[in-house]
Amino acid sequence: MENYFTSQRDNIFRNVAVLIYVFDVESRELDRDLHYYQSCLEAMLHNSPDSKVFCLIHKIDLVHENQRDV
Repeated sequence: MENYFTSQRDNIFRNVAVLIYVFDVESRELDRDLHYYQSCLEAMLHNSPDSKVFCLIHKIDLVHENQRDV
């Protein structure tokens, strides 16, 4: 995946209308996930500044309701 944020970054993120990024609440690599998300946002800002970004949380139903706002 790191290749996408180096050599292919401009090709992949150019003229994008919508980015839908999905986090998995069961992921054990939050730092890596946040790094990739940040890289996507930076690429979108540079190559498609008028695009819309939607961030989804997969498996949010596994998180107790009291902890969802944290």
